[in-house]
Amino acid sequence: MVKTSRAVPVLASLACLGAMTSLAASLPAWANPAEIESGRKFVKDTRCEDCHAKKAGGDGTGIYTRADRKVSTLAKLTAQVARCNSELNLSLFPEDEAAIVAYLNKTYYKF
Repeated sequence: MVKTSRAVPVLASLACLGAMTSLAASLPAWANPAEIESGRKFVKDTRCEDCHAKKAGGDGTGIYTRADRKVSTLAKLTAQVARCNSELNLSLFPEDEAAIVAYLNKTYYKF
């Protein structure tokens, strides 16, 4: 007869709990509705789409969905938002940039 330790189920449970904790900590920023709404307001208030309309035509939102878009990953989206902030001297804080990324990702990119 093989003896089993009671520690094995406990260790397995702890490992599972640890994995769930890691997953919760790594939930994407766009999972927060308040942050998404904040990002939407920043996009509208800073008139991002007016600038985009000059570049891509239409109402400006087409820049997010065009077939030849430059943004193809979440990292590139984050970098592009930072670039716009810097080039246009918008003086956005990092958390504002993160909110914009969350809004754009949720609304258009879905990375």
